[in-house]
Amino acid sequence: MALRPQDLQNCDKGVCASSWFYSLWSDRCSADCAEGSRSRSVVCMMSQTNSLPLDNCDDEDKPDELMPCDLGPCTQRLEWYTGSWGQCSSECGNGTQSRGVVCVVQNSGQLEVTSEARCSHLPRPPSAQTCFLKSCGSQWYMTEWSSCSRSCDGGFRVREVRCLQDDLTTSHDCDPALEPENKENCNTHTCMPPIDESCRDMYYNCVVVVQARLCVYSYYRTTCCASCSRVTQRDTLHRIR
Repeated sequence: MALRPQDLQNCDKGVCASSWFYSLWSDRCSADCAEGSRSRSVVCMMSQTNSLPLDNCDDEDKPDELMPCDLGPCTQRLEWYTGSWGQCSSECGNGTQSRGVVCVVQNSGQLEVTSEARCSHLPRPPSAQTCFLKSCGSQWYMTEWSSCSRSCDGGFRVREVRCLQDDLTTSHDCDPALEPENKENCNTHTCMPPIDESCRDMYYNCVVVVQARLCVYSYYRTTCCASCSRVTQRDTLHRIR
């Protein structure tokens, strides 16, 4: 046994060659109908000793990463179709932007808009979202106007105005020239006395009674009550003014 030749010895062929490694093809086609593709990952790696991707493989020998697939023509296929997002509703701070969302039916490569109810079984893409272009900095905020202090003959109403920062804390950096009014006049029309339903003209020619200034007599004030009352109210307002 001491003279038995060795049947195993070490050897060194140098650095192991790099090779293309690829995964299995994906199970799904990229399209639910018509032409699509299946994919797989392809990387260049050193055989056995190195697990890091390399870049010294011959690209001409690189296996395909995509394989065509065709699940048949698209017929009566329903899907949501979205347009592009519109402009943000606010130039600064938080705003909203919207887009069109319609239900379409795909038939032999052609799209046709149909009732949204037909796509109700599919998740509907959002038609609006929040947007933010830039910070607004300090700006004026205000409440709604209060009720008018009077219903006629001139009153006023008020509201609260504040200068706030983006985090809604009080600020003193707003432009005073742009500060909204916090008080304004309202209901400036003249107060009219309540209408007495029993006061009415009993004759069609009461306008002549007024023109002849006969309303000073109690008889005409009764028979032409409405016309004479209007004259009395008008004269009273003139005296007040």
